[in-house]
Amino acid sequence: MSLSEDMVRLTSSLREAHESRVAGVGAHRAAANQQLADLHSAHRERSAAQRKDLQQFSDTLRQNVAGILHDLESKRASLTSDQRLRLDTFKSSLQNDIATFLRNRAADRSSAHSSQRQSLDAFIGALRERTSSFLADVHATRAAIHADHAGAQQAWQQFTVAQQQSRAAQAKTSEK
Repeated sequence: MSLSEDMVRLTSSLREAHESRVAGVGAHRAAANQQLADLHSAHRERSAAQRKDLQQFSDTLRQNVAGILHDLESKRASLTSDQRLRLDTFKSSLQNDIATFLRNRAADRSSAHSSQRQSLDAFIGALRERTSSFLADVHATRAAIHADHAGAQQAWQQFTVAQQQSRAAQAKTSEK
């Protein structure tokens, strides 16, 4: 074999190998493109399914949260109403208790006032009686002392008159 034949054979082999490589690479490229297209398609389908699932989940979650908020608002309103009712009942009971307490204290005060007034009136009456009795005793004692003084003064005057008369009689007898 000659060099030119070897070259023809070699170039022919190279061409065949190249064409076979180009065909293989083309087939791989076509397969890869198909796989990429299939992956993109699957990705779009999964994305659409996930978007749909996420939208359904969001809608369900929104509805659940709205229901929970509605229930909470209802319960809050009910609790507020119950608390207001209990507070009104407590307030009414407290007002009644205070009114009863004040009435009882007013009655006790009135009773104590009447009792004290009666005791004070009795004490004043007894004091007036004792004062009148004391003043009567003082007036009687004063009248007795006055009468006694008047008697003593009269006795003294009689004594002084008798003394003067006795001195005058002695002076007359001594003059004689």
